Amino acid sequence: MRFFKGKLTLVVFALCGPLVVIGADVEAARVAELGYVEGHVMLHDAATKKLAAVSAGQTLGWGQAVITGDASRFEVRPVKGGGRWRVGRRAVFALKDGGARLLAGTALAQVPAGAVWRIESLRSVAALPAGSWIVQAVDNRGLKILCLDGGSEPVLAWGDPLLPGKTAMEGVRLKPGELSFLQPEGKVFSPIATIFLEETLSTSRLVNGFPEPLPGMPRLTNQAVAQRERLSKLTNAVIVGATQAGSFQVAVPNPPKPDASEPPKEKAK
Repeated sequence: MRFFKGKLTLVVFALCGPLVVIGADVEAARVAELGYVEGHVMLHDAATKKLAAVSAGQTLGWGQAVITGDASRFEVRPVKGGGRWRVGRRAVFALKDGGARLLAGTALAQVPAGAVWRIESLRSVAALPAGSWIVQAVDNRGLKILCLDGGSEPVLAWGDPLLPGKTAMEGVRLKPGELSFLQPEGKVFSPIATIFLEETLSTSRLVNGFPEPLPGMPRLTNQAVAQRERLSKLTNAVIVGATQAGSFQVAVPNPPKPDASEPPKEKAK
């Protein structure tokens, strides 16, 4: 069965073995359980080097790579500590002690209170504090990090996974609806950009593409409303899409239509 096309095929089969699955270092202990699974979701077996379909309720250990095809998604719930990961289409994802690796695709992380989860791309490592975050592995081997809920603590840059650092190199505080790119080598964040949080919550399959509602959804909705009110006082221009730093798409929404129940205002003479 073939469900990958183009560049992602190279990512999966060239990088999955040496960078995601560590062979003998993969622990036998099961540390998480798959929740909802939809579409083509495959597990890379470190022993046989083959892909096998997974199903809800299956357990995972450190370093086991889970790979998704088009129109596919799954949820991972750690056995201890709470929180969850939701992973979308065309992704290469593996749990690690204290976090995960995301070599392709997009994931939603709900980090429990008091915890910090590390997320790695090919050439960047970030530490996510408690809150809800959407993280994407971008083409330049860095990370795009969007805050859905959080902001009390900064997201920290921890350098390059190939050259791990001993201390954080930089931090950025993101409010709900703000995003930043962690550049390759994991040392520098891009300037903060803003998106419509309400639109993200209503359109993201990682938020609403699962049978079970995302925990804390009422709070996320309130954050989106608060952001809309805050932005209305500042500017009409917001970021609506970006794949890497410097490729922002700016949109100015249409002004609201006048209330038909109100009589038209007379022009000053």
